[in-house]
Amino acid sequence: MGGIRLERSLLELMKKRRSIRKYKKEHVPLKKIYEILEAGRYAPSGANQQPWIYIIITDERLKEDIRREAEGVEKKFHERAPEWLRKWFGEQGITAEKSFLTDASALIVVASDTKAPYWLESTWISISYILLSAASQNLGTLTYTPSDTVFLRRMLNLPENYRLVAILPIGYPAETPPPKTRPRKPLGQIVHQNRYGLKKL
Repeated sequence: MGGIRLERSLLELMKKRRSIRKYKKEHVPLKKIYEILEAGRYAPSGANQQPWIYIIITDERLKEDIRREAEGVEKKFHERAPEWLRKWFGEQGITAEKSFLTDASALIVVASDTKAPYWLESTWISISYILLSAASQNLGTLTYTPSDTVFLRRMLNLPENYRLVAILPIGYPAETPPPKTRPRKPLGQIVHQNRYGLKKL
């Protein structure tokens, strides 16, 4: 029975977790951030190479520099984005402004060793573990990948073989987006049995 309760609580956590873009000006202890990253390092990876690295950023000036550069590249991206995407951005209230980069208590920059097999897939699994771990501690986060990451390589002195995968702001949420605003496709629409087009649900 304990296993069933754990499974249900994990599913409930997955259902309730939301991307947070507004944060309280409240410090998150570094110890708590390390606890979150502890979950990330247990993710499975190709040939167990564990290609990810995490850079915790708490320096306010560095966060401001990252935000300034990120907003610059996002402004250019929004200007050249296809019409359907610009429309979706407008419906979601998403702009080139990335205030969460300075409002969140810390940023976790996730990069990966491109020499490792399946480096990108493995690192995104690690990120998913981090997202759930943060949610379990009532902390907010989201996955953000700038449309151009060259500036971060320079700022953070990343080795040539490492590529930025995502920036994860970590902080106490200043918003509570209702889960219903992100409807999920029903299983009957996405599950096929044995081959495409054969559905049993």
